[in-house]
Amino acid sequence: MKWIKGILLGLVILLLLIAGMLAYLLQASGKVSDFKAWQPQTGISVHGLTVNFFGVSTLLLDDGHDQILIDGFFSRPSLRQVITRPIQSDKLLLEQLVECHELSRTQAILVSHSHYDHVLDVPALLEMLPETAVVGSPSTLNIARANPKVTPQQLQPIKPGQVQQWGNFQITALRSQHTPPTAVNDDLGEKLLQPLTLPAKFSEFKEGGSFDYLIEHAGYKILVKASTGFIPEQLQHLEVDILFLGIAQLSRQSAAYQQQYLAETLNLLKPKVVIPVHWDDFFQPLKQPLQFLPRLADDTPKSLQLLIQAAETQGTKVILLSGPQPYLLNSAFASQSD
Repeated sequence: MKWIKGILLGLVILLLLIAGMLAYLLQASGKVSDFKAWQPQTGISVHGLTVNFFGVSTLLLDDGHDQILIDGFFSRPSLRQVITRPIQSDKLLLEQLVECHELSRTQAILVSHSHYDHVLDVPALLEMLPETAVVGSPSTLNIARANPKVTPQQLQPIKPGQVQQWGNFQITALRSQHTPPTAVNDDLGEKLLQPLTLPAKFSEFKEGGSFDYLIEHAGYKILVKASTGFIPEQLQHLEVDILFLGIAQLSRQSAAYQQQYLAETLNLLKPKVVIPVHWDDFFQPLKQPLQFLPRLADDTPKSLQLLIQAAETQGTKVILLSGPQPYLLNSAFASQSD
């Protein structure tokens, strides 16, 4: 009997070690407060072109008259919800955000790709914003069609390389690449050929192709690159004032990939300002302060340091937005022109 008790005790200890290790890996990979030097003052009364960062790569550009929304992910279901059940939008939260941020002024929702952490809330938003269009891949449009109240006029197929006017914004979509695949994110290139039925499992949201967006407004150029992927020499003839640059899992890539990614984006585009995106733990609700991705997914401090070092080498200012308060992009332009 003693040997049985010994085996049981060993199993208990092993399970406790596994549970402890898992708890450690699910903790944030660092503290956002350690990067306070790169966080600007936000939330003050501002007039001009502003951006609100809602985590991942959901960005609201607002000039006081028109708005452009990059991606649509506010509901942020928990890890337990994502793993154990089909997911859907938090409609009460969306109604509050629509009112709080006057999203009825949104001209278009520009979707970078069709994974749930970029597009989950688009079908519900389009119902609440009947004058707003969604621009995206066929997969994105099939996700939007999950809501029967979305009209055909709201569904705008993406047209890479063509300039489109949305209010005061000129938009050009550019073909891009997703972050290199992982064991749980290995659907790159897969498409949704039929309208999605919501709620749906996270794995039912297929990438469907990835895109960057060049946004021109009042003489300034902004590029939004949501994913940590690139097409070689795709951006070689382009320079921008502000670059929103995805850094998810940059620390997990090889040194050669890290160097080439920053060379193909930051070095080629020569922005005055670079603002990292897709660095936060999107299993945490929006009402809580944004925190870094868990250790299991990334070493976000390392990813940020790689970007900061490369940016400072070429004289590009790094701004870390850590919440949905409005940040005046005009101040970023001004600070770099002095």
